[in-house]
Amino acid sequence: MMRNGYTLLEILMATAILLLGLTTVLGIMRSTHQRSVAAADLADAQLACQTLLNELLAQQSRIAPVSAKPIEGLPDWNISATVYPAPKPGLFVLHITAQKIDLNTKKPAGIIYQLLRWVSQDRIEVPERKEVIEGTELFEEPF
Repeated sequence: MMRNGYTLLEILMATAILLLGLTTVLGIMRSTHQRSVAAADLADAQLACQTLLNELLAQQSRIAPVSAKPIEGLPDWNISATVYPAPKPGLFVLHITAQKIDLNTKKPAGIIYQLLRWVSQDRIEVPERKEVIEGTELFEEPF
């Protein structure tokens, strides 16, 4: 006896396999997209940190800390520059930080990019009062 088509069971099995494959591919594409957006944001934050560092080092006046401010083009990222005494006398650490924030709560969202640069003491404007800056546990006494 010769068959001229597929049974309903064969069609259902083929459809189930096709749907499973499509679901897997779509999940991988979604994950890849999320990671590429996060990588692009981090690259933009890195560029903003490098730009601020270059601006501070290029100026003729002494380097002063910069309080947290939004990064142009990345509204959910803040950038700041702080100064810490280095372990070696006569040097200070210029610490540039870009941090992602939750726009609804205005609190840190957990993603941080940091650049550190050692600078001689004569280039730094030392603040008169010390203040602990939240989320900077790299150094014991920030100011």
